[in-house]
Amino acid sequence: MIKLININDIDNNNMIQISVNNQNYLVAKVNNRLYVTEDMCTHEDAELTMGCLSGTKVKCPLHGSYFDLTSGVALNEPADEPIKTYNTVIKDNHLYIDE
Repeated sequence: MIKLININDIDNNNMIQISVNNQNYLVAKVNNRLYVTEDMCTHEDAELTMGCLSGTKVKCPLHGSYFDLTSGVALNEPADEPIKTYNTVIKDNHLYIDE
C-alpha cells in the first residue's frame, strides 16, 4: 500500500495533487468520501487537479472533458479513455491506496 495523506489535510468538496515516487495522484474529498485517481487527462497532458471539481466529476482544464471519480469513465469528448482509479484504505487517519 502507498500512504498518500492525512485525511484531515484535505477540505471537504476539494481536491489536491499528491506526488509519491514520481507519480501524481488526484485526491478528492466529496461529501466526506475520499477518491483517488491518476492526475493526468487521458486526452492530452493536462493535470486534472488544475481543473475544477463538480460533485464526483472532475473537469480537465485543457479541453473540458469530465471524468467520473468513482469509475474513471470519461463522460464527454474529446476524452474517450478512462482515467485510472484506486481503491482506498483509511488507517490511523491516513489515506492509503492499493497499487
